[in-house]
Amino acid sequence: MILLDYNRPVIVEGYDPALGTKTYATVSGVLAYDDPVTGEVYHLVINQAIHIPHLDHHLLCPMQCRVNDVVVDDTPKFLASDPTDNTHALTIKDPDWPAQTVILRLALRGVTSLLNVRGVTLDEWTSDAFKRLHLTSETLTWDPTTTLYEEQEAAMVDYSGRVVTTTRPLIVHIKSLVFDPLSPLTTDQADVADDENLYDVLASHVQISSIESSLNGHIRSRNIAPIDPQTLAARWMISPERAKQTVIMTTQRGVRTCLNPTLSRRYPTNDRMLRYKRVLHTMFSDTLFAGSVSRQGNKMAQAYATSFGWARAHPMKRKGDAHETLSLVFSARWCAPDHGHR
Repeated sequence: MILLDYNRPVIVEGYDPALGTKTYATVSGVLAYDDPVTGEVYHLVINQAIHIPHLDHHLLCPMQCRVNDVVVDDTPKFLASDPTDNTHALTIKDPDWPAQTVILRLALRGVTSLLNVRGVTLDEWTSDAFKRLHLTSETLTWDPTTTLYEEQEAAMVDYSGRVVTTTRPLIVHIKSLVFDPLSPLTTDQADVADDENLYDVLASHVQISSIESSLNGHIRSRNIAPIDPQTLAARWMISPERAKQTVIMTTQRGVRTCLNPTLSRRYPTNDRMLRYKRVLHTMFSDTLFAGSVSRQGNKMAQAYATSFGWARAHPMKRKGDAHETLSLVFSARWCAPDHGHR
């Protein structure tokens, strides 16, 4: 394994407390995986791993992979009720083709599932010729003693232990229900003390508000326009300049919410998108593939366009360079004064 970076030290305690504790460093390292079917080589980057020099094998924490959106299926195929290619394998999104996945097939040694990996030379790593897959997160602080995952697991079920679903309406207005004890006895009455009857009565009096989906797929009850400095100045009786500064300083971008308030979801703590300049207009992008390679070795281009006719295309040698073209777009001086970045 090539060690890419050394991080904070950690105290490790084994299964037997009588053995005491030891202090090791956490590192970021890389291993190579040779696909036995396609022969393709992948570089597996493992972040926030504990470096124990005397071990002759690597131990991978399934939960640490799962919180990094890696699907870990450790059920052997012969024990699975409906085995597929993803059974007994690690499944991760392809960094170059997010719509596709990469399958890292597990093997069995005795009763232990393992991934056949090998070491990586420095020349192989620096050549940038092999696809890199991050099995664990670099930005999400890993703490195996946290109670966060325990709380999220508990929030997935209701009081009776059943999984909470999101199929019921989230935003509802319930009409007032009046059960008159003096109503005629000949009228059919529902026993609202029964859970199923109470649910049926409530469901029959539900009105769903108008719902619209935002661009990021979240659902909101109505279209709420952002408040402008003039309105804020009138409400708070402050100067327009102070109102403008207040709106700038309190505007939150990249807010992510869960559709069902009873559920708990993990959101990566990556706020890098908020550190850069922002374009005030909606921009569209797509990758264009060429039928032949240019003299400079470019096989594709990343195209950007807006609804008002502005367009750019930046050539690339590989799809993984798309982020570099985005940096070129944001550093360009093409914007008019009223179309500036912020």
